[in-house]
Formats: sequence, structure tokens, C-alpha cells
Amino acid sequence: MNVIQFFLGLALLVSPVVALAQTQDTSSASASVQVADVSDASKVLPSQAREKFASMRSDPDPAQLVRNAHYWVSNEDSHFVWRPHIQNMGGVLSGVGTDQIYLLAGWSRPAVIVPLDFDRKIRDLHFAYGAAFLAAETPEAFLALWTKNGAKDMKAAIDAAFPAEAKIIHDAYKTAQSTVNTRLRRVIKQYKALDIPTFLTDENEYRAIRQLWQNQRVFPICGDLTGNRAMLDLAKALEETGLKLTILYPSNAEHYFSYGPEYRRNILALPFANNGLVLRTRQMGSLGLAAEGDYHYNMQSGENFKIWLKTTRINDQHSMLRRRSKTSTTGLSVLDIVPDPSDKPPTIAAMP
Repeated sequence: MNVIQFFLGLALLVSPVVALAQTQDTSSASASVQVADVSDASKVLPSQAREKFASMRSDPDPAQLVRNAHYWVSNEDSHFVWRPHIQNMGGVLSGVGTDQIYLLAGWSRPAVIVPLDFDRKIRDLHFAYGAAFLAAETPEAFLALWTKNGAKDMKAAIDAAFPAEAKIIHDAYKTAQSTVNTRLRRVIKQYKALDIPTFLTDENEYRAIRQLWQNQRVFPICGDLTGNRAMLDLAKALEETGLKLTILYPSNAEHYFSYGPEYRRNILALPFANNGLVLRTRQMGSLGLAAEGDYHYNMQSGENFKIWLKTTRINDQHSMLRRRSKTSTTGLSVLDIVPDPSDKPPTIAAMP
């Protein structure tokens, strides 16, 4: 079974209602994808659009992981600083990491999520999340699946939702289960104290994300932000479905590479929404941390980032963040300055 067949068949494993919707969608598919249907998260993603996202290619596995470790959970603790700026944005959310993707999605309510991480195990863990969302009707039931006592039910959920890749998904779950369980319960405690709803405590946020999985709107992929496949295929899928990228969340990944020709090309290819944002972090005290031991949080419009990458020879994230504007929120900055073009234009990689 190839990847496209895998996603097309998922609805048949979820519920009769979803299966019926898929049958009707497939039988009446027209030559063009209706943007209204594609953008409506309450509907099964039309088959033509589904094929575009499901056919995105993975990048080759990296020669070595950062610190030779799998980042099963986020070590960023202040994503809430972005919440007022991303609520109900819709569109498409793509980013690296695991649990934080669903925090951002619960607030921003995207029509499609594309988790993208160069660690294949993280991609596998997202499918474990998917199995849990599909099997659990409530946040409480979802959390139970990440406990030691929930392992048997989780295995059944994975087998039912993703039979073609059940073994590798279960292997990721088995390795990460305890770490994920601890992280999710820590997030619950923190956000309850802040009186901020999350998908782990709020029924509406939870249902919104569960609905995305039910309606075949989540596409985890093994992708490298500087690679030649996944990012360009994401841009192509967006262009061909008429969807726009509202959130690109590289987390702190930009810390580990320079703004080279391939990264510039990949970002410039992305069709950002007019209100699209890049949300990034940097663990550097001189930038101003959200809390002791935490990260600095920055946001920049997608179009502004494109101007920087297309017209200047700025070398890396830190050099660009020196031009940030502070906000009234501790540890949060905005990058909205339009730079002067460099005397010599930057090198931008050609399409492969």
C-alpha cells in the first residue's frame, strides 16, 4: 500500500460517516478542487486535495540527529505568548516538533496540519497521536491512552487506524509513552494555572483537532527545512489546492543551520496567507527569555521573512533577530522591519 492509498483508505477505518463522505467525494470528484470544501475543516478533505498532500515526499534521513537524540516532547514552555496573535487563523499549519503542534492547532484552528520533522521517529509519533485522537472522544480518554495502563488500548487504536504502519508507529509510542505522558500532564498543570484552554483540557479545542484527523487533514512527513523534497512538495500542494500557509513553526531549528541557498528557496516557494506568520524560538538570554530556562519567542510575517531572504545576505536567525522589536509580553518579539537590500543579492538555490 502506497502513501496515497494509505490516506485514502483511512476514512474507511474511522467511521461509517467518514467512509460514506469519502465514497461520495470520490464518485463526484471534478477536475478542480473546490477551495471552500478544502478550507472547511468540518468536511472530509476532498480526494484531489488529499492526494496532493499525501504524495509529499520525505527527505532522506539526516546523517546524525541533533545531540543524537529524539525530541519526543517540546522543551519550550511559553507557547501561550503567541496565542492572542494566532487565534482562529485557519489555513494550513506546518511545523516541527510534537505536542506543541497541537497546542498551536487548538488555538489557530487550521484546515490542514502538516507536521514536518527531519527525525523519522517524530513523524511516526504523530501517527500515534493520530490513533489516540481517533480512538478517544474526550481529552480524558486521550490522556488515558498515554498512561502505562492505557498501552493495550493504544496498541488496538494504532492497529485499527494505521494497519499498514502499525509496527513502526507502536514502536515510537512504546519508546516515547512515559515521556509524553509526563509532558502532557505538566502542560495541563501549567495552563490551568494560567487559565488558558488547551486541547488537553478544553472540549472544543480537542474536538477541533480530533476532527482534523477524522477528516484526513493531518499529514505527518519526514522533512528537512533545508532539503530538496518535503518543503517544495508542501509548497506545491498548497498551490494546487488553493490553500495558504498561515503558520510556519520552525521552533529552534534555525539555530542549527545558516540561511543558505536551499532554505531561501524553500521559504520563497511557500504561498503564505496575507496574515501568515513564522513562529520561531531561540534559547539565548541576550534576546530576553520568556522565563528562566525557557526560550525567546519571535513572530514574523511570512511575507516579511521572504523579503529578508530574497533581498539580503543575512546569514542566520540570530543576525536577523538583532533587528527585532520588543513587545509588552516578556520574552516575545516581533520582526517587522523591512530591510535595505544587500549590494549583492543572495544566492538562491534552483529548483531540483
